[in-house]
Amino acid sequence: MGEPKTWSITSFYRFLPLTDERVADLREAIEDRMHRDQLLGLIIVSPEGINGTLAGGHPQIESFETFLVERLRGEEIRFKRSESAEAPFHRVSVVIRQEIVGLKRPDLVPDSPVDRHLSPAEWHAWLASDRPRTVIDTRNRYETKIGKFAEAVDPDLPNFSSWADYAESGAVPKDVPVLIYCTGGIRCEKVLLDLRQRGYHDVYQLRDGILGYLAEFPNGFYEGECYVFDDRVAVDQNLQPTQRYATCPGCGLPADAERTCGRCGSQYVVCPDCEATWGPVCSKPCRDLYLRHGLPAEQTA
Repeated sequence: MGEPKTWSITSFYRFLPLTDERVADLREAIEDRMHRDQLLGLIIVSPEGINGTLAGGHPQIESFETFLVERLRGEEIRFKRSESAEAPFHRVSVVIRQEIVGLKRPDLVPDSPVDRHLSPAEWHAWLASDRPRTVIDTRNRYETKIGKFAEAVDPDLPNFSSWADYAESGAVPKDVPVLIYCTGGIRCEKVLLDLRQRGYHDVYQLRDGILGYLAEFPNGFYEGECYVFDDRVAVDQNLQPTQRYATCPGCGLPADAERTCGRCGSQYVVCPDCEATWGPVCSKPCRDLYLRHGLPAEQTA
C-alpha cells in the first residue's frame, strides 16, 4: 500500500470497564488490525478503558474507527481528527497498563457525565462573557509553556500525577465555577472527579479539550500552540504540525531556539536549560566529542 501522501490522524479515549480477558483480546485485535492496514501509533488498553492516537491513510483510519466501535460493542467514542504531511509515529505500539491516563488513581473511573462537559461553543461563550469562573490548565508545565487559554491558571505541574499536590494546596477557589481543560479531554475526566471528591460541586471540563476547541475556534481565546505526544511535537491554531517547535536533543521536550552545532555544523533547536548544560552541540555523540576535545580549532580561532 505504501505511505499515504497525507497522514490522517485520529485521537480518542473511552472509559469503560473491561475484564482482563477483554483487555488482552482487544490488545491483540487492535495490533493485528494496525499491522494489516499499515497504521502507526500508540494505544493504551486498561481495565478502565482505552486511549490512543494513530495515523495512516484516510480510508484506513475511517475503517479502524468503525472497527473499534464494533469491538467495544457500540460504545460511543469521540474521535478527534487532524492531518500531517509527515508520519507522526514510526511503529505500532499497543500496550496494557493499569490506567489509560497516569494520575495514579485507578479508583477514579469517570462515566463521562455530559452535563459537566462544555462543548467548544459553550466554552467559548463563557470565556467571552463576564460570568464568574476560574479556568485551570491541567497539563504539564512543558505543555503550558508553548500555549494555553489566555486567562487560565497554570499549576506548574511537573507531571500529571502531581495534580494532587496542587489540589491539596487550596489554590483552587470554591466560591466560583471551575473550568478545566487539557489536550483532548481525558485528563480532565479524572480531575473533575478528584475535585468533586474534594468538595467542588461546580466544575466543568472542555469537551474534546484544546484539540476540539481549535477545530471550531482557531485564533480564539487559546493562545500559542498545543503540544501533542508524537513526532509533530505541537500543532498550531489550525491543527497543522508546528513550524516553530522541534524536540530538544537534551530533554526531548519542545524547543524553538535555533543553533548551529559547534562540532558538526548542523542546525538544531535547543531549550534554555539544556543549552546551559550541554554546550553548543546538537546531540549526544557531538556532546561526547565536545567534552573530550572541545570545539574544533576553526571554531575557536
